[in-house]
Amino acid sequence: MKSPLRSFVLWGLTLTGLAVTGSAAVWQFQRGQERDRVADEAQAAALASPIVIGAARLEEPQVRYRRVVARGQFIGADTVLLDNQSRGPQTGYVVFTPLRLADGGHVVVKRGWIAGSPDRSKLPLISTPEGIVEIEGVALPPNRRFLELSADQLSKTVWQNVTVERFAARFGLDFQPLILEQHGTLADGLTRDWQPPSSGSAKNYGYAFQWAAMFLLILGYHVYIRLRRQPD
Repeated sequence: MKSPLRSFVLWGLTLTGLAVTGSAAVWQFQRGQERDRVADEAQAAALASPIVIGAARLEEPQVRYRRVVARGQFIGADTVLLDNQSRGPQTGYVVFTPLRLADGGHVVVKRGWIAGSPDRSKLPLISTPEGIVEIEGVALPPNRRFLELSADQLSKTVWQNVTVERFAARFGLDFQPLILEQHGTLADGLTRDWQPPSSGSAKNYGYAFQWAAMFLLILGYHVYIRLRRQPD
């Protein structure tokens, strides 16, 4: 291999490495900042007075991460299980059930977690309170972005992704543009140890540091090679 070609390959590999590691470092840093922003927004919203969800249509940005209260009746037959939700070594599901509001309309309730069976063909039995209940919790975004691998998911009980739009398409109901993450106690056997919204930015900053270190390593190595090739 001739020297000019060797130099061209070295430059190409260096620029590619710098582009990949540099962009990854920036993306992870920005992701960490976004998580911090969401966490701050959720913390501020938690201090505001609770909002009562009724028939009046809500604007999702105005209630995002706010404490909310909804009174109505669960539609147990329309319960959906979100798949692949682990708690330590135990696999399981997060349970979502529509709540028919007492004065009209519906809201999707993220009720809690339940353990699954090693035999995935056997779904857990979900206990759903009957009659009028009052649910307290936090208003989460309606979750619109996902990659769906199967077009027939709406016909099943176990979903890979849960959104308000999918609930509306599946059950033909009019829902408020939010997901109510249920807090508090209720005799349904579900676990509700929810994590704060977008916590864990330290992991993103750690990844950003690692990518930045690789960026500097590649750059330093390239400079070292170039200096070694300088004539005396």
